[in-house]
Amino acid sequence: MKCSTCRLAHTVLQSLPVFYRVYSVLKFIAIFICCFVSGCSYWWGKQDANEQQFYHRINEAYDFEVTHCDSFAMARGKGRGAHALQEAKNQAMKYAEKLNGTHIVWLHIDQGEVVKVVAVIYKCQQ
Repeated sequence: MKCSTCRLAHTVLQSLPVFYRVYSVLKFIAIFICCFVSGCSYWWGKQDANEQQFYHRINEAYDFEVTHCDSFAMARGKGRGAHALQEAKNQAMKYAEKLNGTHIVWLHIDQGEVVKVVAVIYKCQQ
């Protein structure tokens, strides 16, 4: 047994022309796709912001600031495009984080078509 609201809705839908029902479904699908795309772009935008914050766990320093620390590895990075230098530095800093380094000192930055950086990774006592 159907409720009166369900019977009324069924009657209304039956009385609507077919093209209007198809139009409503297409409109719903278009709205869903727009929401999905905007949600994905929001998510990836948040990922980039979080990624940059993550890399800042390694402290950039000058060589005179880490005289009491142990240098234990070298890091390299490459970058291309509009943010090539930041991309190259982020690569090196990610490697330093992976090795549990605390500080990084940039030795060389090559600003060519492909930006390349070289750095020393230090571990300092907290």
